[in-house]
Amino acid sequence: MKKSIVLLGSVLFVCACAGASKKVTENISPAQYTQLVEKADKSCRTDADCAAVKKGCCLCQGYESVNKSAAADLQNQWNAACAAAPCTLQMCYVEIDPVCKNNVCTGTLKPIESYFAR
Repeated sequence: MKKSIVLLGSVLFVCACAGASKKVTENISPAQYTQLVEKADKSCRTDADCAAVKKGCCLCQGYESVNKSAAADLQNQWNAACAAAPCTLQMCYVEIDPVCKNNVCTGTLKPIESYFAR
């Protein structure tokens, strides 16, 4: 009976660890987040391989195009770094369409008409 309980506990622990998402760095600074974006994987084969992520805590810092597999982790890092970061809100236009060019994720500014057509 005792062996069964220990075995069951071990199985549950392994399952919980396997199902856990990638660890988000606690107390990451906005500057560290910006560095993560700069170093992120930007490789691609098609436009669908790319996604736009925020370059920094303030929306006016713009967006960077990265490989979509890196985008989800970067969003988690942004949440950790920027949830309480101060930012001066101002009108700016920074949205991009992520595209793959020469096997590197890049971005082109969205037409301004699409920004205001919401």
